[in-house]
Amino acid sequence: MKSKIISSFVLVLLFVLLSPSSHTEAASSSSIKTKIYSYKGQQYVQITGGDKKVSEKINKTLKLYAVTAAKKNAELKKIQKYYYHSTAAKTKYVSNQQLSVIFQDSRYEGGAHGNEIATSYNFNLKTGKQLYLNDVAQSNQQKYNLFDGIEAGIKLNKNAYPNVSQGFPLTKTTSFYYYKDGVVIIFNPYEVGPYAAGFIEVKVPFKKINFASDMPMFDLTKATVTTLSKGTIPGFKGVSLEQTKAEVTQILNTTTNESYYETGGLFWILTGIDHASFNFDESNNLDRLRNVYLSAKAFPMKTFKDIEQILGKAERYESSIYLGDTMIHYMLGDISIEFSTDSNDETETISEIMITKR
Repeated sequence: MKSKIISSFVLVLLFVLLSPSSHTEAASSSSIKTKIYSYKGQQYVQITGGDKKVSEKINKTLKLYAVTAAKKNAELKKIQKYYYHSTAAKTKYVSNQQLSVIFQDSRYEGGAHGNEIATSYNFNLKTGKQLYLNDVAQSNQQKYNLFDGIEAGIKLNKNAYPNVSQGFPLTKTTSFYYYKDGVVIIFNPYEVGPYAAGFIEVKVPFKKINFASDMPMFDLTKATVTTLSKGTIPGFKGVSLEQTKAEVTQILNTTTNESYYETGGLFWILTGIDHASFNFDESNNLDRLRNVYLSAKAFPMKTFKDIEQILGKAERYESSIYLGDTMIHYMLGDISIEFSTDSNDETETISEIMITKR
């Protein structure tokens, strides 16, 4: 009898020890694991774990990248056998919420070296939705903060070009990956540094992106078109064309800092506001605001398409002043507004805005 009791106790103990707890089971059911595979020499990442339908959707997208890379490589080989297109894949971040995968492509078509491009794939692991930078920074304030954080990071990078901090490309399709406390932006060779510097990465924490401030930013919407047509710059706390320098600096609670000459005359940069500059008509001592120039930081990650949804379709034309720029132009009453983008930018992301009273 005693031996039977002991045997029963041992069986119960083994059952308890070998059976997974509810916590462990929940954790394992939501845990995502990644593995690198190869398709005709082209790498891609596949995931296991989590929701099956979501995993299948993501895996299909990631494998398709490698299949496309293999086709590109085959096409180049037909031209010259030593030409190539290759891709290397790497999981940069995985949690129960997000997945970040980077493909680094190298393409050689002759010359001193190939071209290297990083392409990111970020996913919401609950829904399978692909995530872009405008999902990370959704509001104008968050986009400004993201831009500002990248700008600060580039300034600290010894491999970046001098004075490139405000001239870098930033679109919703810019490559990035998550890390525990924020995102890392990836710039391809030549974008913000020389080829020898390779890929330049800039880390921006969520704390920076979500920071609240009252920094003036251009706020053009259908609701503010009327405001702009009257000469008031939406988002700039009531600053209007034809106000004096003293009035503008008082409204923005700042002072004039430095100036530079540009098409249209002398432009002033105000202390603490480096994404806008103001041209005052100083002839005959009028000293009234005539032009306002805004950089991409004042209206970050907006495109010509975004503007056309507000102001209507516009014809593209090449700038006669700035080579390599494409522009669209609108007249709102006697207010002229020009939007510029780099002609090589297929996304047509706005890089500059000029507002003038005619």
